[in-house]
Amino acid sequence: MIYYVSLPIFSLLLIVFQMMIADIVLFGTIGVDLSLIMVIFAGFRLDIARGGILSFIIGFIRDCLSYSISGLYTLMCVSVFLISMLASSKVSPGKPTFIMIMIFTLICALFEGTVIILLHPLLYGGDMSVHALKMCIPQALILSGLSPILFKAFYWIEGFLSGEAKRTAERT
Repeated sequence: MIYYVSLPIFSLLLIVFQMMIADIVLFGTIGVDLSLIMVIFAGFRLDIARGGILSFIIGFIRDCLSYSISGLYTLMCVSVFLISMLASSKVSPGKPTFIMIMIFTLICALFEGTVIILLHPLLYGGDMSVHALKMCIPQALILSGLSPILFKAFYWIEGFLSGEAKRTAERT
């Protein structure tokens, strides 16, 4: 029950943290989408109910905090979660490999960025921004490079929140 209560708070903190990183470290030039990596992690590790709720909440909060098309990030997060769940069923059981995480994150980031860039002019009118397409590739490369590190951090957090750390301390 604590998972579902703390989920919106931790999701909001993650999205605010990723906005701070983009503004402070990268001077607002490239957005680092840590929430996308969290959604991919949820697709690989969580069941459909917990991961679906997590991806929906992350997408909803991103929709609320960005000035984008309503529901676009929610749709993208849930879609990436479902694609990740499908991909995880095709991978050998256990932890996915380092290279597979990077390649899959790169593909998902390019998918999300391209869909958002292509849908924006369709719904709002105007031209497609060539600058936005050029920024999609470096952002996807940065995300794929960060993904193995963040997957390890998310594994640690998942173990800590599930009580694995407490059970390990009780054994010793």
